[in-house]
Amino acid sequence: MTDTLTPHMLDDTMVASIGFFDGVHTAHQALIQVTLDEAKKAGKTPVVITFDRHPKSVIFEMDFQYITPLKEKIALLKAYGIQRVFVLPFDKALSKVEASTFIQQYLNGVHMLVCGFDFRFGHGGLGTTQTLKEEGNFHVHVMEERRLASQKIGSTIIRELIQAGKMQDAHQRLGRYFSITGEVIHGEKKGRLIGYPTANIELSSSITPKRGVYASITRVGDTLYPSMTSVGHNPTLNAAHPLSVESYLFDFDQTIYGEVITTYFVQWLRDEQKFDSVGDLIAQIDRDAVDSKAALNPLKLVLPSPEFML
Repeated sequence: MTDTLTPHMLDDTMVASIGFFDGVHTAHQALIQVTLDEAKKAGKTPVVITFDRHPKSVIFEMDFQYITPLKEKIALLKAYGIQRVFVLPFDKALSKVEASTFIQQYLNGVHMLVCGFDFRFGHGGLGTTQTLKEEGNFHVHVMEERRLASQKIGSTIIRELIQAGKMQDAHQRLGRYFSITGEVIHGEKKGRLIGYPTANIELSSSITPKRGVYASITRVGDTLYPSMTSVGHNPTLNAAHPLSVESYLFDFDQTIYGEVITTYFVQWLRDEQKFDSVGDLIAQIDRDAVDSKAALNPLKLVLPSPEFML
């Protein structure tokens, strides 16, 4: 169940974790597990408080690209066992609310609040975990920092890894492969002319990986297909040069325009290139197909549980 959070909506029947949760990565998952454990111990309902957009996108008026757009983030939170997700619309007015007022209006009443060690809130980000302990009329559980390879596990580093094409490193921190979900739209249809028809995914607010070719897995309906995915401008064939994410699914022959599919990025293979001829392009794609299958061969293509995770 998803609700828009309004003042004085939470109550003592809830143990709530709070944060933006972009990526719902392994540190977030640990936070969620504490929320579930504390809720079970106290006989309460585990809930999450999050925001509809990243505060930076409002405060600094920046175009923010998400690891997990809101709909996907909510689905992941619920897949981990969270029973209710409260979404607080973030705007200029909310950014100016003082920390103490935020506690009084939105948090007081909850049985326990679970948050990360670096959680900040209120005007100017002046509210801290210490503020919660001193001014809230609820129990506070603060999660310590979680690290991997001497780095903090956080959304910022994961975005950097995705943009660098380091999918295995991102996978370790996300606990699943980074994916893009979108509707299959009509493209230039030039792939079919060279024997590699692709599913062109409509891009939304998801972060776009490094340009190039990837070994990937694509989910259509309830079935996973080995695939290879191109991120870029198709410089050899495409005169218009719009950025696209296109997946070629092996052993697949269906028309899926208008369907929503998910592509999981497993391994970056090579940079985007412009070839001197279509023949050279086809020869390289043939090699990409071999490399993709080799990268995917160790993986078991079974539908994961929860269904959208790998």
